[in-house]
Amino acid sequence: MMKKLFITLLVTFCLAFSLNAQRRLTLEECINIALDNNINIKTARNNAISAKAGYTQSKLNFLPSISAGASHRWSEGLSFDQTSGGLVNATTLSGGGSINANMTIFNGFSNALNVDQRKLQYEAAEQAIESNIQFTEAQVVGSFLQLIVAKEQLKIAEQTLELLNEQLGQQEKRQSAGVGNMEQVYNFKSRVAQQKLLIVNQENSLATAELTLIQLLLLDSTQDYEFAGITTDDAELESNIETYGSVFDRALAYSPSLKSSQYTLEASKKSSKSAEYAWMPSLTLNGSWSTGWSSNVRKFARDGNGDLILDPVTNRPTDIGVQDLSTQFENNVSKSASLNLSIPLFTRFQNRTGFQQARIQVLNSELNYELAKNNLTNQVQQAYLNLVNAQTQYTATKESLINLNTAFEFAKNRYDNGTIDFVTYLQSLNGKNNGELQLVQSKYGILLRKLILDIYTGDELKLPGSN
Repeated sequence: MMKKLFITLLVTFCLAFSLNAQRRLTLEECINIALDNNINIKTARNNAISAKAGYTQSKLNFLPSISAGASHRWSEGLSFDQTSGGLVNATTLSGGGSINANMTIFNGFSNALNVDQRKLQYEAAEQAIESNIQFTEAQVVGSFLQLIVAKEQLKIAEQTLELLNEQLGQQEKRQSAGVGNMEQVYNFKSRVAQQKLLIVNQENSLATAELTLIQLLLLDSTQDYEFAGITTDDAELESNIETYGSVFDRALAYSPSLKSSQYTLEASKKSSKSAEYAWMPSLTLNGSWSTGWSSNVRKFARDGNGDLILDPVTNRPTDIGVQDLSTQFENNVSKSASLNLSIPLFTRFQNRTGFQQARIQVLNSELNYELAKNNLTNQVQQAYLNLVNAQTQYTATKESLINLNTAFEFAKNRYDNGTIDFVTYLQSLNGKNNGELQLVQSKYGILLRKLILDIYTGDELKLPGSN
């Protein structure tokens, strides 16, 4: 009994631990999760499926259409019976069936232009998927690196607090030994309190960055996640940057949003051409087969020679009932074929209005294409300039931080020896902290802009390692 209870408790503990365990996510995993969960990408894929179905249907529109029908009718009173071919005044039951086929031979090139238009729309929808993927990757990379920067800033703030606490402890010991003073102790206590407040703010910024990324990935925000850090290589950070012209040309050639706009523009031109040809005549071929039956088609008695047997009272053929259906269906078969020409002489200006609207759509598509090109140009220019600035700042900050650290060590020693005041010491410490923050921002700024440019140019993402 105790053994079973122990096993049950152990299993329960393991399950609870597994449910509450942190899920560790790298940048690559975050990108993959976002691509799997993003609603815009799913919608774009559905639109592409719909566009493909429309493209397939446009090719099938060249085939003839065939339909079949059947009917059963009841009528009472005076009417013309189509099946019996006479005017009757009686209760009539009738019915029949038909097969109809029609095929468009010529309709002003509408079907051919529709195929081209649907194909372009399908290609535009496919590129829209890639455009959404590109946008999502850029969002995740930016959000993830913002989170890493927030973690690094918190780490620097905590290291500074540790240093201040160490200095505070030394000042308290000196004051207790009678060689220090309370002013210095309170100066450090004030600075420690300020640093703790700064850490609280940094923790809040980190929590906000984590929530932003979790929401972007469409993950359950009630679960606990840990986001892996990023390892950087100084040689890679300081490597030569490709020329802007080369980067822009590759981004222009790859851009799925630009291709989607271009395909949409070409599709609107096909639509305009189709509207322009709407005044042309159309030629269709139709064919039908039908048969029917009626209760007014009667069967009459005949003798052995096949002659009608007359009723001795009325001197009319002897009616023995309704003609059987199989015979009626066989005798009442009707076939037809027709070639129809339709010329639109006056359509209440619908064709002219349709053409005008199609031309407006072409103009709007041209503007959308120019807008997409301008957006791409601005995005690549901004990302490239930010990369150059971040790399320049990184090189300068890296050299400056060496001097700031050296200056701080001198200031710390001099302050411990009582040769400089607290304000001078604090200025040196703040300079060191600012240098470290600038180095972190420029370092991850380089990584972000390089990844963004890789996304814009369609290159395989060279994701940094995790730690």
